[in-house]
Amino acid sequence: MEKIFFGAALLCLLNISAVNAKPVTYQEEMYALGAVSGQGLACKSAKYHQFELLARAIVIGKAPNAAVQEDGLRQYANGKASAFMEMEETQFAGCAEILRRFESQPIFKSVLYSDGKLKLPDGTLIKPRQPYDASKLYVKDREAFIKMDAMYKNSVAETQKAMQNAKKVPLKDARYESYSKQFSK
Repeated sequence: MEKIFFGAALLCLLNISAVNAKPVTYQEEMYALGAVSGQGLACKSAKYHQFELLARAIVIGKAPNAAVQEDGLRQYANGKASAFMEMEETQFAGCAEILRRFESQPIFKSVLYSDGKLKLPDGTLIKPRQPYDASKLYVKDREAFIKMDAMYKNSVAETQKAMQNAKKVPLKDARYESYSKQFSK
């Protein structure tokens, strides 16, 4: 499953679409970018922080305005969290293959310039709306895995608690209600 998810996410990242397929939107691309990041984080890739740095430059550089960028960051975070949770639910199955694919992505051949421009391996130049100091774009978080793992476990605990405290609703099927009187005597 994660191999298919990873492959689909990479296709979205590279904006490769089949003939007659709908083009990938900015939000879909940011979600896919986040999903790839989440898998890299879940499998504890040595290149995770480099990917984050480049991904953030893509998020900022491809957004036409601040509102779209904010939504893109939200989509990125959702994709990242969803992929991490999926990996956690499967006890990190397939991490060896995911790591191999993650760490050999073409994105790592990109060049990030000090003013925030990003040159992709295919020669495409992504320019941000306003130049910024790219060195302040991303701060390496050595405990990113621990924090995401704690967030996941907290979410699971809250869901289980909510399910235990939920009001029990009797299941009735209106089609058979008239027959229930026959069996309740």
